[in-house]
Amino acid sequence: MPPTHLRRISIRDDYFNPQAVLPYGLLIGEIKATPENTHEFVHSLNTMLYQQTGQRIEDILMAATFSGMLSEFIVRQLSKHSTTLTRNLYHNGHPDLIPVNRYPGNAVQYGHEGIEVKTSRYASGWQGHNPERIWIMVFRYDNDPYKPEKDPRPLEEREPFQVVEVLAAELDKSDWSSQGRGSGSRRTPTASIIASGTAKLRANWIYRNPDFGA
Repeated sequence: MPPTHLRRISIRDDYFNPQAVLPYGLLIGEIKATPENTHEFVHSLNTMLYQQTGQRIEDILMAATFSGMLSEFIVRQLSKHSTTLTRNLYHNGHPDLIPVNRYPGNAVQYGHEGIEVKTSRYASGWQGHNPERIWIMVFRYDNDPYKPEKDPRPLEEREPFQVVEVLAAELDKSDWSSQGRGSGSRRTPTASIIASGTAKLRANWIYRNPDFGA
């Protein structure tokens, strides 16, 4: 038996919501394949790393870097599986996924049609760059972070990585709060999804592991 943290968690059919509203012709099967591929990717990577270094990728990378890597992987997997959406080929283009052939060369610097993908360990507090009307899809994950200064359990007893929720909703500008930057600040302006936006996302859940609540 592999250590607990190297188990591969299965995506369960009974955790999907058949009543979920899916944008741009997405299908449940296309979405299901994405966390399945993500579980396989992280499991394979961590098995190799543990054998070589005794660590996991999420313990090597900073949390934001790990989340960013997951986001890029998930966007590419959704693009691969979907027949109606494709990855935005513009470097740092927005949104992440756009309708096939909606923009020239499937690339747009800033478009109003498509889906912006978020990955997070948290059940709320998701951020973007601008308050806007856009479809948001959140992939929430859990990986039982290894923090020996706060929790003495060894790495081998940690729970493995898994996607625990997938949520989607079309948000309006009013569903965001904006945090600009002060004079002289070089901080990137951000916007946070407020309670109304979080409620829309939670009302239209696509996948949910009941062990992690609503």
